[in-house]
Amino acid sequence: YKPQQRISTLRPADIQTIGIQTADASLGLRRDAQGWLIEAPIRWPANSINIERLLSIVNNETDSRLPADEIDLAKLGLQFPEAVLTLNETQLLFGATNNIGERRYLMTGSTVFLLPDIHLPLFSQGLTGIVDRRLLPLRYRLNKLKLSELEISRNADDSWQVIGTEGFESDQISNLLKNWQELDASKIKPYDTGKMPRQKLVARLEDGSSYEFFVMSIDPEIVIANPLTGLQYHFPANLYYQLIALRHNETPG
Repeated sequence: YKPQQRISTLRPADIQTIGIQTADASLGLRRDAQGWLIEAPIRWPANSINIERLLSIVNNETDSRLPADEIDLAKLGLQFPEAVLTLNETQLLFGATNNIGERRYLMTGSTVFLLPDIHLPLFSQGLTGIVDRRLLPLRYRLNKLKLSELEISRNADDSWQVIGTEGFESDQISNLLKNWQELDASKIKPYDTGKMPRQKLVARLEDGSSYEFFVMSIDPEIVIANPLTGLQYHFPANLYYQLIALRHNETPG
């Protein structure tokens, strides 16, 4: 009997850089004071929950381990691995799955382990699996949002107003801005550049930079594309007045 041992001496909190190499994608991430940032192929915040799940791989313990020089790596899919995960300087190679119990061969250093196959699915989809699911994550301080007919601007006291127009409830305005920064998309897909956008939205940040977004569809779901990330974000259609338009007050009379 081999006692269980951790597959790595790394601790998740000590990991500062992540490299992901799959057949379809090559991604680089770096930790900073505000969390995880994707640096390549785009610069954009990462989905911190998925990243923390991914980093938990180093805490895995297993009694299934073999020296790499005693086995045929090609048979275990490790000669040409499905993916290579680099945590700081440590490389983890993902091989084939084992037929028993949904486990995957993983090699680090000169040792092969057999682990539950829960980590590769987190990043095997490339960017869509590890990017932040919010339209404009909170690390970007939003100052103005231009919808099709309206422009919403941040006041000095951090409240919001629609420039030059009356008749909108402040709660609805602040809720829409909050959704832009805090609401997770139900799914994320690569941006379908073959379709014509319905309208353009522009977000201006406190530092003076601005980002364009395109509304691709409002029914059967709202799809908003970010050409910078090359991704489109999907939301339920009933969020129309919480994401891309404001409803005028219904005044009785």
